[in-house]
Amino acid sequence: MKKKYTMKDIAKECGVSTATVSYVLNDVPNQSISAETKKRILHVANMVGYVSSASARALATGRTNNFGVYVPHDGNSTHKQRLLQALAEEAEKAGYHLILLTGKCLKAQVTNVDAVFAIDISQEDFAILGDNSFVPLLYLDGQTENDLFYCVTFDACALQKKALQQTGCSKAVLVCDTLHSADYIRYLEHCFDSVINFETAASHTFRDDTVLLLASPYFGSGKRILLGSEPLPLAYDAYAQAAVKAALKAIARDETPTDHHIRIS
Repeated sequence: MKKKYTMKDIAKECGVSTATVSYVLNDVPNQSISAETKKRILHVANMVGYVSSASARALATGRTNNFGVYVPHDGNSTHKQRLLQALAEEAEKAGYHLILLTGKCLKAQVTNVDAVFAIDISQEDFAILGDNSFVPLLYLDGQTENDLFYCVTFDACALQKKALQQTGCSKAVLVCDTLHSADYIRYLEHCFDSVINFETAASHTFRDDTVLLLASPYFGSGKRILLGSEPLPLAYDAYAQAAVKAALKAIARDETPTDHHIRIS
């Protein structure tokens, strides 16, 4: 059953008093409440579907049938191109279109979208984007412990285990371009024996019992194939399906994430 959120719940999430939440949601004038606090309260109220006040209702401008996508880093472009293609195809099945967002989304309120996918950004930028997004926000190729948000990633531990079983090696090293979510990097480092970039991998000699797992089918022209390397079998279709399904749940306010980390194996 869907939980009915109260002002007390919103106050706890925002770290303010219930009275402060009431003042903001009921648009009470002449209160000494910062613009940042107001934005946070309205954001959380909208995320959990608390729309009983005029202020919160004003944020619900109707469905646009658009998903916003913020993917500022072009490293590992093959991986991201395949992910974007899969997202676009899955969104189309659900009657949605993808709109690429620029860096402006970190400076002003995001509009004309029903949900936002943030791909491989820092947790600091994710927090800023969350403050500027009065619609559901989903973290792809990233991780946060804030259970207001869905996080979608590949199941690195399952991929590592499968690679060791198939190759007979005892160690697995992930080779990828620079990642920007500190918590996601720690998760990958927990699953693999090491996480390194292509340049580091190309300049080192690895033992025969180590398999190098490439996080992209290839790393572009001019880069030689690494000896002992294997491309990760990444299920982009399943990834996109899970991400769009979570976005639709969040838009419908059917539930708040109970296990907000979605791992795709």
